[in-house]
Amino acid sequence: MRYGYNESENNNKKWITVFALLAVNTLAVVFIMLYIFIPSDSDGGVLGFESAENGQYILYIGTNDKDTYEQIIPTDEAVEIVNGICAKYAEGWTMNHATGGWVDEKDVLTQENTLVYTFAYIKESDIATIMDEILTALNQNAILVERRDVSSVFYGGRNNGQ
Repeated sequence: MRYGYNESENNNKKWITVFALLAVNTLAVVFIMLYIFIPSDSDGGVLGFESAENGQYILYIGTNDKDTYEQIIPTDEAVEIVNGICAKYAEGWTMNHATGGWVDEKDVLTQENTLVYTFAYIKESDIATIMDEILTALNQNAILVERRDVSSVFYGGRNNGQ
């Protein structure tokens, strides 16, 4: 045995250190798991909002023909065409009628009936496919698309399934 060196005491210190580190690590893992998997209601909310995977998309679809600047397809028929395209790629949407206007490259004021479609829980690639098909079907130059980062939830009542 060397002077001032106790091998048994040193081994005990090593094991105490190992067990202390294991305990701290275990506690950290438990707290992380609780944080991740137990919903927090600290803001007083009762709806349990979740982020839509890819945001919310709003399409502003004009109904005037790109070549004539006149509406050739009646609005009701345009809605049926767009609904049919949307049904191939989306599980659901909201549609509203609007009136849009702009001043074109020749300083001519143009106004038209506009179809406003709102989508949530849809992939961006599906939105692009929908717009590609609508551009062709309604003979449009462009569709204005707006993307919003939102949180949403389907609310079924306070006691529905809880």
